[in-house]
Amino acid sequence: MSKPLIKLCGNRSLEDLKLTGKSKADYLGLIFAESKRTVEALDVKEWLKEVETEDKQLVAIFVNARLNEIEQVMNELPIDVIQCHGSETVKEIAEIKHHFKREVWKALPHYEGTLTDMKLYAEAADGFVIDSKVKEAFGGTGQTFDWSKVPSYIQAAEEINKTLFIAGGITPGNIEQLLGLHPPGIDISSGIEQNGKKDEALLTRLEERVNHHVSVSR
Repeated sequence: MSKPLIKLCGNRSLEDLKLTGKSKADYLGLIFAESKRTVEALDVKEWLKEVETEDKQLVAIFVNARLNEIEQVMNELPIDVIQCHGSETVKEIAEIKHHFKREVWKALPHYEGTLTDMKLYAEAADGFVIDSKVKEAFGGTGQTFDWSKVPSYIQAAEEINKTLFIAGGITPGNIEQLLGLHPPGIDISSGIEQNGKKDEALLTRLEERVNHHVSVSR
């Protein structure tokens, strides 16, 4: 199998970015919404002066943000992808894409209507992040969902030619199970954290598991 795209999300400090910036990840995620991992654009701007990220794309995560709120971040940072993690409508996703001329991903909760939602948002979104739904939380719960549904999400994404990431509670301990389903993209946050910080040992273990799985699957 080919290596899945890897997104390391929820970078909340210079130390986090220094660690993930040295990783083999394809995307680094930054959260500009209410969260324990919230960051400020001006802080990130300073951190990026000390971190090499040219080989990675930066993803800015928003929850039901207005255009001017997104613009404040975009004016300060070299954001490659905008991820909408709230209850944004198809029209709002289309407006964001048109206004900022960037790739836009829509995060969708795993539930019985997710496949329908993927088709609905396909006209506006460039990709999807499927995450666990826990009460009213917009992701970041650290809990997995029923991965038996992952193949149907992969098939749907292929049919509509969209990027797809699986998120929610992925750790070095369970990632091989997910890799066995061949997801095109994997989104990890709390699974490589210890005491609220990105952890080098956990990240190394995660990358070793990914590399091992890819090598033995060829």
